[in-house]
Amino acid sequence: MITRKETIEVIGPTPPPYHGVSVATQVLLDALPHSRLSVVHLDTADRRGIAHVDQPDLWDVLLFIRQWFAHIRILLWKRPCICYLPLSQSRIGFLRDSLFMIPAFLAGSAVVAHLHGANFHQVYEGGGGAFKWYVDRVLKRVTKFIVLGEMLKPIFHRWAHPESIAVVPNGVPELSTHRGDQPPSSPSAGLRIVFLSTLSRHKGLFVLLDAVTLVVQEFPEVECHIAGPWYGAGTEQLVRKQLEDTHLTSRVTFHGQLAGEKKMEFLQRGDLFVFPGIQQEGQPLTVLEAMCAGLPVVATDRGCLRETVLEGETGFIVPPHSPEAIAERILLMLREPHMRHRLSVNSRLRYEHEYTMPIFAARMADLFAQVSQSDYHENPKSMNSGHWSIRR
Repeated sequence: MITRKETIEVIGPTPPPYHGVSVATQVLLDALPHSRLSVVHLDTADRRGIAHVDQPDLWDVLLFIRQWFAHIRILLWKRPCICYLPLSQSRIGFLRDSLFMIPAFLAGSAVVAHLHGANFHQVYEGGGGAFKWYVDRVLKRVTKFIVLGEMLKPIFHRWAHPESIAVVPNGVPELSTHRGDQPPSSPSAGLRIVFLSTLSRHKGLFVLLDAVTLVVQEFPEVECHIAGPWYGAGTEQLVRKQLEDTHLTSRVTFHGQLAGEKKMEFLQRGDLFVFPGIQQEGQPLTVLEAMCAGLPVVATDRGCLRETVLEGETGFIVPPHSPEAIAERILLMLREPHMRHRLSVNSRLRYEHEYTMPIFAARMADLFAQVSQSDYHENPKSMNSGHWSIRR
């Protein structure tokens, strides 16, 4: 068991801006049992806004230098037994991460790398020979990898034994209240489709609007409610034009960026949730929040969403880039309100059994305890032959 004298350094951004990794880091900090763990947080957030995420510039360099020296101070004065950080899914991002990891190796801290997506293998294969050589040398020294689902474990087989790859699904806070066992509403009641994410093409915003266009042809009273910050220059203008061209302006409402109780209220007022992402995903927190609100989910087959949204039980999985498939599933639930009610109840139950904050906190605390209690010695025949011993 981890003692009070042992420290865990958590490296990662917190909101704002709100995006997957920053929210996940905040969830982790809130979930860890601080009465048992001494947690030191090194915040790596760029507060300038969502448009600056993954868009490196001179300010990012200066920000990193300040963060790196803060990291060194933590290593020297706090001597954390574990250094935890989310693993970036870009070449520049990985180089930055490695400059946090290497001093931790040298200080004798066990490094735990958490992948919040599913695209790291493509980043690795897309790099040149020198980049791959560097990644190999760094990742073989990582003590523990964390992925979001069983189907994502093979991403790290090149650098780690299977027992060094842990599956820890995300967790999200409980709603202050939830929908409960509400009776199903009829299509004529103005069913609300909800979408909550960064408003960008990669998150499937335009695919969703194409799907809604098909849905309202059969059920013109359906409403689509969309929340989140706009991403990228001109995205809002393109969306507004599409709505005008398809005569959907009166059917689609934008609520802006929501957080806390306002976000929960937005979800609770919905009838079903759509996550139409195009880019590779991990396990989007917004999907879990929708399940917490008791919403059936229609999601694209990205990341480990097939393990999260159970086909025909809590929602449906559809191919990416397919507004027709999304519309088909929405229409099915509109035509069969009792089936939609069953999916809603099952979605909430699955959240309660798998994705609550206490469950997530217990899984992470157990993982950190396992790492702290284990001795990792160099073994030249091992895939993890670069592991250095944890200094006690």
